Amino acid sequence: MLGVSKTSSGWILLPLVAIALVSLLVVSGCGDSANSEDQALTKKQFVRLTQAQCHRGYLKQEKVMKEFADRHGLLFGGGEPWEQEVINAGVVYDFVRKRIAYWKSLQPEESYEKEVRQVIKAMEKGLETTEKEPAALAEPRPGKQPLPEPFTLNRHRTADFGPWLCGQA
Repeated sequence: MLGVSKTSSGWILLPLVAIALVSLLVVSGCGDSANSEDQALTKKQFVRLTQAQCHRGYLKQEKVMKEFADRHGLLFGGGEPWEQEVINAGVVYDFVRKRIAYWKSLQPEESYEKEVRQVIKAMEKGLETTEKEPAALAEPRPGKQPLPEPFTLNRHRTADFGPWLCGQA
């Protein structure tokens, strides 16, 4: 039994080991869970976290877009509209999905929860539009009328809310 001898001093260690194990379980989060309201983020925390996540995401997105373009023989950063559409479909949409999932994973305080839902809804709408009409996110093809930019509402909502970078596709 945990190397404890049956001497009187050995039996004293057993309760101490038990207390240590219970303490570890409590500290590690086992047992009663905290109220979810205690885990809600202030608006300042929420904005700081989402802005940082979007910054990291965009840096990675640009790198992945360049690698994707190189792998597929596409011109990155100014190619033909059809090349932009292929890169967007192959890379950008996944990054937007990850951004949406990240926003949904955070717990906002009740005071601004409605704003967060509106931003997420605008992101989802922009993504839905671009998936149906990939040309909407790329430059217009020669001789074609430009389509409405699908992330305009998202761009405005995130700028008004705080993490403006998250409004970029």
